Amino acid sequence: MKKIFVFIFLSISLYAHNLIMNVMDNGDNTITVVGEFSTGEDAAGAMIRLESLVNGEVLYKERLPQESELTISIPKEPYQIVLDGGPGHTIVKDGIAPIEGFKEELKEKVNEVNSKLSIAQNTNNEWDLITILFFILCLILFGLAIYFSNKNTNKILEEIKRA
Repeated sequence: MKKIFVFIFLSISLYAHNLIMNVMDNGDNTITVVGEFSTGEDAAGAMIRLESLVNGEVLYKERLPQESELTISIPKEPYQIVLDGGPGHTIVKDGIAPIEGFKEELKEKVNEVNSKLSIAQNTNNEWDLITILFFILCLILFGLAIYFSNKNTNKILEEIKRA
């Protein structure tokens, strides 16, 4: 029975990994975006988008290179940074303001439109639910396989004892 719990614990810990996005202000109206997984693996190939909070327009879009680090010029309008590493792996953060700051009239527009979220962020919950349901199904099937394997092993041992 201990082996079952150890296996379940190991399979859960192997399965669990999160996408991490670090955004650094370089002090020269550029930011550096670094993407990686919590396992230490680089997020090379993940999509970086800068989305306007004023009108929802995509201001910048590029995939992370092999080193999983990208330096980008800071837009003059309020924006959000989206790191999209695939289904269930999306992070959205507010953008860093340029040295001179954002214009006041743009800030007011953001308050009106602020309810708009990234499309990728809206679909994130659906993938999490599907993934969790699939994982539970796998655990149930694994439990059934152990049960029937144990039952058959006991039958074989009884036949060996009779012989």
